[in-house]
Amino acid sequence: MSNDRPTDPASAAPTPAPGAPAGPYAAGTPVPPRPAMPPAGVPQPPYGSAPATPQQQPAPRTPASRRRSVIALIVVAALLLGAVGATIGALNRDVYSAAGFVRTYLGHLAARDAAAALAVPGVAVSAKQLAADDLPADASDALLRRAALGTLTDIELVSDTDRGNGRHEVRYSYNAGGVFGESTFDVESAGTRFPLIPAWRFHTSPLSVVNLTVEHSTSFRANGFAVDTRQVAPEGEKPAFNNVVNLQVFTPGRYTFDHESDLLTASPDKLLVEKPAAVDEATVTTAPTDAFVDAVQEAVDDQLDACAEQTVLLPTGCPFGTTIDDRVQGDAAWSMTEYPEIEIEAGEDAWSIPSTPGTAQIEVTVQSLFDGSVKQLDDDVDFDMVGSVFVTGDQKVTVVTEPAPTSRRN
Repeated sequence: MSNDRPTDPASAAPTPAPGAPAGPYAAGTPVPPRPAMPPAGVPQPPYGSAPATPQQQPAPRTPASRRRSVIALIVVAALLLGAVGATIGALNRDVYSAAGFVRTYLGHLAARDAAAALAVPGVAVSAKQLAADDLPADASDALLRRAALGTLTDIELVSDTDRGNGRHEVRYSYNAGGVFGESTFDVESAGTRFPLIPAWRFHTSPLSVVNLTVEHSTSFRANGFAVDTRQVAPEGEKPAFNNVVNLQVFTPGRYTFDHESDLLTASPDKLLVEKPAAVDEATVTTAPTDAFVDAVQEAVDDQLDACAEQTVLLPTGCPFGTTIDDRVQGDAAWSMTEYPEIEIEAGEDAWSIPSTPGTAQIEVTVQSLFDGSVKQLDDDVDFDMVGSVFVTGDQKVTVVTEPAPTSRRN
């Protein structure tokens, strides 16, 4: 009978040699569980790298830290509000004040921007408003343009007086075309444009009126800008030799009124307009130029030459002629011996030629009624010439002479 027994699996494991380390699965040693595989798609740190350190969570905020944060926010907000308030205050004091409003208007005039100046609230006025300010309601706005503006510099604030009820009296000094002046403007509140930003308007328009007399002409210049009186006269009024027109102008401003053309000239009348809603007076008195006198002299000479071509004793429409008691045989022959030396002066309705002497010569054959004798008459005839001078729109000169009531034979 055999002594063999069933072999124990544990005892069947090989026995390590003496001195050799025990294997991981030595007898009696439990087998550790196999680590689970990470889910697919989860990134893994590279082999040999340090293991990831979990993020540190912020410490919870305490009530004291929250109070400090709130206080800091309040301080920042207060500083911002203070800065905004200071900025608005400065703007209201310097830019959006009554004085700043007037300064904007004056700045437009200094820039010769008439359109912008007219657009300032309270500047442009109607005929009804002109009449309400005791100004001529028919005043033309022809000079409210860039071409008629002068220079305006050295603008300085003199005073800004609060008159109450939203009214301010603002005074500025300036240099207008080389002349120092000061003007006071009446300004009133017009509400606000934005929160805390005031708006203003002129209570009394800064426009004024110039009552201009234009003598001996139908045109003039204002600061070099040419104007025809027919353009600025009230509707239906006919042009005349002497004209009076009313013209709206900006205040302040220096205006030079004159006339300059080939035939006429006028000494400049310079006017400083410094009071709003007022009427100022100016006059343009024209006088003939040497070219005008020469043109009239030429026209008179041509007319006298035409008169001399007539073959009658009394040329039609001419300043000379004669009568003869004897019988005239044939045609008379006239020629000029001495032309009148022309002078021009202003009349009531036109330029006029005062009585000016001249001499013509007549040659004619006459037969005596007493004895029937025939002789050749050759006499000088003195005359006085009087006439009117008219200038057309194209600068042409027309002379109308008056027939002399008598002519004298030498």
